[in-house]
Amino acid sequence: MNEMTNRQEDLLAALGQSIHPVSGQALAKQLGVTRQVVVHDIALLRAMGHRILATPKGYLIQSTQSVQTALVAVSHKPEQTPTELNIFVDCGLRVIDVRVEHRVYGEIVANLYLSSRRDVEHFLAKIQSERAPFLSSLTGGIHYHLVEFDHADQLTDAIAQLRSAGIVVID
Repeated sequence: MNEMTNRQEDLLAALGQSIHPVSGQALAKQLGVTRQVVVHDIALLRAMGHRILATPKGYLIQSTQSVQTALVAVSHKPEQTPTELNIFVDCGLRVIDVRVEHRVYGEIVANLYLSSRRDVEHFLAKIQSERAPFLSSLTGGIHYHLVEFDHADQLTDAIAQLRSAGIVVID
């Protein structure tokens, strides 16, 4: 039951060839199946131990390269979100996810995988078009971002810029 089908191998190969997220629709078209089949195969591949992320822009194989990560706790008003995210990516950080600690549901995590201003713009446009609230609206603005970076000075610079922009960084 744990054997991979040819289609699942092709799906992994397609994801492995891209450094950017690939939409479920694009994968479905490439494989000649429906998007729902792709979603099902992704779930099976994850169950087999493959580290596949679902981002707002599509699927991505999680990097295994040696990068540094940090969980950055922040608090700000919703209108400061573009500034916050652009500071992260401008400093060379990759925003992997956003997290909140909800009093009823516990930790809620949403994958973002933002690494450029274009990614940020796309994410914010999707939030606006769907009229979706930011997760931080559940916690009065307090939230966390898991970020990746190559050099510690990138994180130090981002934190300094966030504070200069009036965004509270919680130690």
